[in-house]
Amino acid sequence: MATLSKKTKPKKKSNLVKIKNDLVESFIKQNNLTALKIIFYLAYDVNIKTTYLTKIRINTKELCEYCNISPDTLKKHIKRMSETTISWRDEKAENFVSVIPRAKFEYGGYMEIEIYEDVLNMIRNVKGKYSVINAEQLMLMKSKHSARMLLLLEMINGFDEHIPKLKKYDLQELNLLFGTNYKRLGQFEQEVLKKAKQDLDNNSKLSFVYDVNYDKEFNTVGRAKAVGVTIHLIDNNPKPTLF
Repeated sequence: MATLSKKTKPKKKSNLVKIKNDLVESFIKQNNLTALKIIFYLAYDVNIKTTYLTKIRINTKELCEYCNISPDTLKKHIKRMSETTISWRDEKAENFVSVIPRAKFEYGGYMEIEIYEDVLNMIRNVKGKYSVINAEQLMLMKSKHSARMLLLLEMINGFDEHIPKLKKYDLQELNLLFGTNYKRLGQFEQEVLKKAKQDLDNNSKLSFVYDVNYDKEFNTVGRAKAVGVTIHLIDNNPKPTLF
C-alpha cells in the first residue's frame, strides 16, 4: 500500500501536472472542482506502484491544506467520487470505471482509498491528448467556473505556435462547457465570465479577455443579438486581494 504525504513525496521541480484530457473533461462535466483538486494532489506522487486496484494512504490534514478545503468538504466529495463513474474511449473499447471504488477515513488523521490502475494511468504516464496544468494555481481558484476557465486557458495555451491563442464559443457551447443553463449571453457574462476573470486576474499567471460576438453586423437593419464570445488568452501578473 502506498502512503502519500508531503513528508514522503519526492520534491518536484515545478507545479505542472499532466492530466489526460478525458479525465479532466469528465470531472468538468461532473461539476466537481474538489474532485479535480484531489486528483491533482494524487498526480504529484509519480512513484506510486500500481496494481489492478491500488491502495493509497493519505494524510488528510496535508491534503486539505494543499487543496484549500475543510475535512467535511473532503469527506463529502470523496463520497461523491465513490459514486461517480467516468468514461473514455480508446482504440479498442469504450470504458466505464468508478473513480474511487472504496474509501476509509481513519480516526488518526489518515484516509485510505482504493483506485483502479486505469484511473491512475490517466494521471501518470500520459499518452495521447493531455492538459498541462499548474496545480498550485488551480488550488487558488475560488469557484468552479474559475477552475473551468483555467483548464480551458491551459488547453488554449497548449495550441501549436502557428495557431492563435483564442477560442470561439456560442452560448449553447458555453452552457455545456460550464454546466450552466443561461438563456441570454448577458447573464452568462455577468455570472460567469466577469467573476472568473476577476478570480484569474488575482490568482493566476494565465487570464483572458473576450469579445462578444453578434449574429449580424451593427450596420444592418434591426438590433444585433449577442450570440457568443471569443476568448483570448493573455499572460497575467496576479495581484491577490486581501479579501
